[in-house]
Amino acid sequence: MNTSISQPGRYTVANSRQAGATLVEAVLFLVIVVVILLGGFALFSGAFSTSKIQNEMNYVQTLSGNVESLYATNHNYGTADITASLVSTKDAPTPMIVGTGLVNSWGGAVTVAGVTNDFTITYNAVPQKECIQLSQASLNPVGVSINAAAQTLPLTVAAVTAACTSALSNVIVWTLT
Repeated sequence: MNTSISQPGRYTVANSRQAGATLVEAVLFLVIVVVILLGGFALFSGAFSTSKIQNEMNYVQTLSGNVESLYATNHNYGTADITASLVSTKDAPTPMIVGTGLVNSWGGAVTVAGVTNDFTITYNAVPQKECIQLSQASLNPVGVSINAAAQTLPLTVAAVTAACTSALSNVIVWTLT
């Protein structure tokens, strides 16, 4: 027979119960949360990067098509920068327009310039991975230069991978007719 009297507020082994989590459980929970957050961030970053590439592919194709339309009757593009004209006539994609110039998704300047019977579209400050993808945009160029080095057409993945050498500031120039 148990004759011990349990007093309120007094700790005994017989009436103790674990209330709450131990330190090990709390640390394990925090580790799991951090892993889940990092995984989500990695997925979001990858999706966002893919979205930027898709947008820029669309923008460069739009620029090319709009320049060709503007000069459809006279394929003499001159020898000057025509970026401001594209902005003022609303023939540049709206998300690219900053003041009287154009900017890509990575903050680099985008210029369009005449080269008599051809024109160039220049993308500055393109990150390496995106340079490899964007340089191969289906524009049917007559020339492509990456970081001031002319590329042999048709472009190959090996060639553009070797040419896109800067981690954050590659320059792509398409020459179009």
